[in-house]
Amino acid sequence: MSTLAYELAQSELFQDVHEDVIRLVMAQSEPIELRAGHILLSPDKENHHIYLLLSGKLDVHFGSLDTPPIRELSEGVSVGEISIIDGTPPSAYVVAKETCRVFPIQHDLLHDLVANTSPVAGNLLRLMTQWMRANTQRIVKDRLQIWELTDHANVDALTGLYNRRWLDNALARLLEQSSKNEQPLCILLIDVDHFKKYNDTQGHLSGDQALIALGNVLKTTVRPYDFATRYGGEEFLVILPNTNKEEAIVAADRIRQNTVLKKICACNGTELPSITISVGLAISHSDSTAQSLIAAADAQLYRAKEEGRNCVKY
Repeated sequence: MSTLAYELAQSELFQDVHEDVIRLVMAQSEPIELRAGHILLSPDKENHHIYLLLSGKLDVHFGSLDTPPIRELSEGVSVGEISIIDGTPPSAYVVAKETCRVFPIQHDLLHDLVANTSPVAGNLLRLMTQWMRANTQRIVKDRLQIWELTDHANVDALTGLYNRRWLDNALARLLEQSSKNEQPLCILLIDVDHFKKYNDTQGHLSGDQALIALGNVLKTTVRPYDFATRYGGEEFLVILPNTNKEEAIVAADRIRQNTVLKKICACNGTELPSITISVGLAISHSDSTAQSLIAAADAQLYRAKEEGRNCVKY
């Protein structure tokens, strides 16, 4: 078996498929290399292929390319199935996170393979695809409505993020759900570096603008199912459900970098000095409570401050 045939056989789509089918697929196409940043699928363009990811990683973005990725895809998975099966444009942007190799399968060949298997299989796939597309759209819509309908008592007036009252009620429930589903949950405790000095030198109104800017960074950097809160003063806390330590480190450093790059302007439009943040990261365990998890993150935040600030500790 050739290397390509082996790669195809290891993919989710072709597991336990006869070698004759794999040879047929190989005869119709060849792998394509994508550079980091290449847009493979877009809601703005019709899709005529299903793509098997042979190597590298892909990011999935809903709504626009500016939103944080909601999912990272690794080798062995396929993308484009929904748009191929129901004949509609893709529902999300799929972008190469790094150099990737993908294998394209033309939609006519895929339909032939399904039809040759069984008409019932084809009908079942179409029904499942319609349900998945509708469910995905509903999840995105509900997430926006939840934010819009949230009681103002749970929202920080300055930054527009959830406030301490919301956090006190929500974190324990999210931890309980995480434990029940046996999924990790991480939190990031964030502190603006030398904020008192910033207030003293730039004025309190400028300090407020700095906090608003950090709030905007959090809103645009966290994923749709994460939760950003103002913990108090210049401290913020981000909840990352279903997130392991490695993923949380990446998310934390992305927030840190975006904060450094964020422009801050006074009310009259004058550009103000940028800010940096220190971040303490903690991951939940089976016996974690909201208090113990925050305490663990606070200990790491203390380390970040002691070791020079503008960094992430875990």
